[in-house]
Amino acid sequence: MESLFSKWKTKIPSYSEVHKELFNSLSSKYGSEGEKKLSLGKHFSTNYELYLYAFYLGLYNDEFVPITKQEKKTNFSYEIMNWGSKSTSLRKDFTTIQEHVFIATFAKCNVDVLELDKGNVKEDDIVRELIYTLESYTNGGLILIREELETNPNYFFQPSSFLQKLLKCKAASSKKSSIGGLTVD
Repeated sequence: MESLFSKWKTKIPSYSEVHKELFNSLSSKYGSEGEKKLSLGKHFSTNYELYLYAFYLGLYNDEFVPITKQEKKTNFSYEIMNWGSKSTSLRKDFTTIQEHVFIATFAKCNVDVLELDKGNVKEDDIVRELIYTLESYTNGGLILIREELETNPNYFFQPSSFLQKLLKCKAASSKKSSIGGLTVD
């Protein structure tokens, strides 16, 4: 599996150009932090941070929305292996996010690991499926963000709005959930 992860993290996932304006308005292409980020009016320091947020928002809401063949795809030319790798005096790198995204994506794919082990399935095919899944959940999350902004353009100006959006997910909003066999209200 390490080889599969190694191949996967060399990829640059895409998003539909329909969402390009979201990236322009919510994040900074080449990164910005602190005062620079605030002066630019950005919520995310880099594009991949918005991409990650949208992925988890889509995943937690079970919004699997593939990018259609008619839509033009674009990316921000940043391989997954670089996500979270920047260290500054304000923060340490958080490259473990790559592993978390891989595991979450892998769990949602219909991958037969035994067939991979037997050599009946190629790693490259699985990596394509993993990227497709990542892009599809991210697309779903970006659609949710765009819909929220269309309904309430000021929604994300509240200090905890991005957190609140995650907490209101369909998966989290069920009255009861099961954790380790225990039912929790």
